[in-house]
Amino acid sequence: MIRNFAVVGPGQATRERLTAALAAAPNISTYRIGRGADPLPVSATFDPSDQPGCRSVLDWFERGAPSGAVLLVDDWALCAGYDPDLVGTVEWIAAFGPSRGVQVVVTARNWADVPDRLRRHLHGEATDFLGLHEIEADLSDKHQRHDLRAAVGGDAGGWPVYLDIGADGPHGTYLGPAAVREQRLLAALLGLMVTHSSNDLNLGLIDMKNIGVFDGLDTAPHVSFALSGEAGDELFERFQDGLAGELDRRQRLLGHEPLPVLLICVDSAEVLIERHPGFQHVLESLTRAGRGLGIHLLYSGDAFPSSLPFQIPEWPSAVPPHDLEDWAELLPAMLIGSAPPAHVLALPPQRQSHADVTLKMVPPQRQSQADLTLKMLPPGAIGLVDKPSEQRRDVLVPTFTEELRHGAIVGKPGTGKSTTLRTLAGVLGDPGRYQLLDGPGEPLDPQRHIVVTARTWDQVPPFIRNSLAFAVEFRLDDPATSLVDPGQAARVPDRPGFGLSVPHRLPAQIALP
Repeated sequence: MIRNFAVVGPGQATRERLTAALAAAPNISTYRIGRGADPLPVSATFDPSDQPGCRSVLDWFERGAPSGAVLLVDDWALCAGYDPDLVGTVEWIAAFGPSRGVQVVVTARNWADVPDRLRRHLHGEATDFLGLHEIEADLSDKHQRHDLRAAVGGDAGGWPVYLDIGADGPHGTYLGPAAVREQRLLAALLGLMVTHSSNDLNLGLIDMKNIGVFDGLDTAPHVSFALSGEAGDELFERFQDGLAGELDRRQRLLGHEPLPVLLICVDSAEVLIERHPGFQHVLESLTRAGRGLGIHLLYSGDAFPSSLPFQIPEWPSAVPPHDLEDWAELLPAMLIGSAPPAHVLALPPQRQSHADVTLKMVPPQRQSQADLTLKMLPPGAIGLVDKPSEQRRDVLVPTFTEELRHGAIVGKPGTGKSTTLRTLAGVLGDPGRYQLLDGPGEPLDPQRHIVVTARTWDQVPPFIRNSLAFAVEFRLDDPATSLVDPGQAARVPDRPGFGLSVPHRLPAQIALP
């Protein structure tokens, strides 16, 4: 079947596509209007500035070129710039040529270069994934857009289908079998990442069935977090707090500073809600309040979760480029360093990353189990307290007053009680004001601030428990006896220096002296 088509994309890619097409049809004669020497096997070439030459070949095609003739308009924007009537002439040839065995081929750098009146007679064809998104192979022209729009593939005519998050709805769905929705997700998310900077767009990825729908994307700077169903309860609780905290953070900052759009993609949300019921409220809050705060949700899965009390439309889908999966493996790593990393919604648990004085998440490739020491902290601080809902860590500074006079360090043997006492001694001021006792049974001086160590809270004298300015609860023999919360106490690592702070009731890490 004779078909007119437009090849759109970077110059080298269009050359390769045309070379392959012409080699597959050796009995055709190609007449080119274009600039410069070209390796393509053509019968004749006419420079667009050669008006008589171009007019003669166009007249020949209009009068009825023989079957097997191809009119190649090579670089439409360039050629049309020399001849304002070119679109009308080529449209006529494209409309009536195929019935006579004559074909029109157009190349263009960008989709917008090809006029709409001509498009209806041409089959659009992106040379590759980059061509679909009008990106050069060296990525020098990436991240040029500040909208929420990207191509997700081609329609039946080969022309690009665009996802515009602003126009297609603040939230969307991609539903269907795993293999189908993986293609849709890759096409949409990779397209958004390669055309938008992480300054403008951040992504959160949740793959609850561990089927790999987001595989490879998490290395890109746009990705704020990537969770799979294999993650433990503690990590999901941290992200539940972090997402709720993100709503509060954006409400505070709205109108005061530019914030990147946050697109949260949840695959199999029904599994997330079943395993972690607290996410039901978080997802509802994000879905209802998100648009005004720059938060959008994309739900994917076999079906939309019946437990969520709203309907969300399906976003556009299309045939993905032939080399989508190749670029999905390459592009995320190629984008590293192109823009700042995305805002971190939840730091990893303290025991999983090295805590440094910047209090920021250390990239996974630089994580270590190095110890936290006093010299890494500002004066007066003895450790770090973890605040998941505020997406940060703060220094832990003991503050003794006349009303809150005393302190306690409680935990089973081997949890670092004696070491913490030495750390505390290293940051307190006048030693005459404090009595630090490694054990609860020594003589107590009520005229001073007293800090004791103990294995259980029952061993701490009541007058100290009732006037706690500072306390750390390390791993207990029985978490049910916790002064903070039995559930949190059960998750305290059985490692020296990690516990729960009082009165914060939050995870803490105590520095070595």
